[in-house]
Amino acid sequence: MDNKNLEIRDLKVKEKFTIKKFLLRWEMILIYILVLINIVLMISKPNLYFEASTIPSIIQSGMDLSFMVLGMIFILMLGDIDVSIASIMILSSMVMGLIMDAGINSVIAVICGIIAGGLCGLFNGILVAKINMPSVIVTIATMSLFRGIVKIVLDVNVLKNFPEVFKTLSWHNLFGFIPLSLICFLIFAVVFSVFLHKSKFGRELYMIGNNKVASKYSGINVEKVKIIAFVSMGVMSAVSAIFFVGRMGGGVSSTMGKGYELEVIAIAVLGGISTSGGKGKVYGPVIATLIMSFLSYTLGLLGVDANTRKIVTGVILIIAVLIPNINKQLFKNIKEFLLSKKINN
Repeated sequence: MDNKNLEIRDLKVKEKFTIKKFLLRWEMILIYILVLINIVLMISKPNLYFEASTIPSIIQSGMDLSFMVLGMIFILMLGDIDVSIASIMILSSMVMGLIMDAGINSVIAVICGIIAGGLCGLFNGILVAKINMPSVIVTIATMSLFRGIVKIVLDVNVLKNFPEVFKTLSWHNLFGFIPLSLICFLIFAVVFSVFLHKSKFGRELYMIGNNKVASKYSGINVEKVKIIAFVSMGVMSAVSAIFFVGRMGGGVSSTMGKGYELEVIAIAVLGGISTSGGKGKVYGPVIATLIMSFLSYTLGLLGVDANTRKIVTGVILIIAVLIPNINKQLFKNIKEFLLSKKINN
C-alpha cells in the first residue's frame, strides 16, 4: 500500500476566518487571563511590578516545570497520563550529581542524566504500549519506584556539585530582561509544535487519541508511537531537571519536586489539551505555563499560603477539564434545538 494512503488527513472543512471567532478562541481567552493577572499584580504591587527584575523572576519561577509540560502534551494527546515525571526529574538530577561528584566531565553528566530520563520513559512506555497496562496505574507505580531508588541511593544526603551552567541557564537574563530559560523553552516549544502539527508523527498522535482501534487498522504502529511519546516525556523531565537544579542553587534531595506532576498536568489541560486525547495545540500550554507562573507569584504576594495555592491549582484543573465538556454539551443542545425547529417548520 502506498505510504501516502496511510497519512491521516484532516477531513474537517476549513471555516472562513473571522475576527469574532479568533477573539473567542481558548488560546485568546488564556491571553486575556494572563493580562488580567498582570493588571491585578500591577495595581496591588505597582512599585514591585515595575522593577526591572520582577517580570524575569516570575517567568523563571515556572521554567523548571515548562519543559515537562511540552512532553505531557504528547502523552495527553494519546489519551494517556504520566504522574511519574517529577520522580524522573529527581532521578535524572541524582544521576547528574553523582557523575559530577565522581569527577567526570559535566557534558557527560548531562548526557547521562538525559539518558536516564529517557530510559525511565522507555520503561513506562513498554509497560503501557507492549503489556497494555493502564498508564495511570503504571506511572503511579513507577513514581514510587523511581523516587524510592533516589531515596535508597541518597538517603538523607543532598547533592550540591552540579555544572555552573545550570545556574546560568536558570537565572541569567539576555540583554538584562529576557530570561535565558524562557528562550530555551520557546525553542523547545517550536520544535514540539513542528512535530505535533507538521509531521506524520503528530498526525498519528491525533489519530490514536481520537480512535485507537481505527488507528491500528489504518496501519499506524500504535505501540511505537506510544513508546516514543513516553520516552520524549522522560527526556523532557531530564531537561527540566537542569533548570530545576539551577533554580534551586544546586541542592537536590529525594524529597524535592513532589506535586510537580499535578501542576504540569493542570498547565497542559488549562492550555487546551484534552485528557481524553486527540485535541489541542502546543501554543495553548505555552501561554498556560506563563499564567501559572504569574498566578502563583501574585497569590504569594497577596499573602495566600502554599496550601491554598494548591487548592487554586486543583480548582483550575477541574474547571479546565469541565469547560470543553460544557461547550460540547452546549453546542449539542443548540444543534438539537435548531434541528427540531427546522423539522417543525
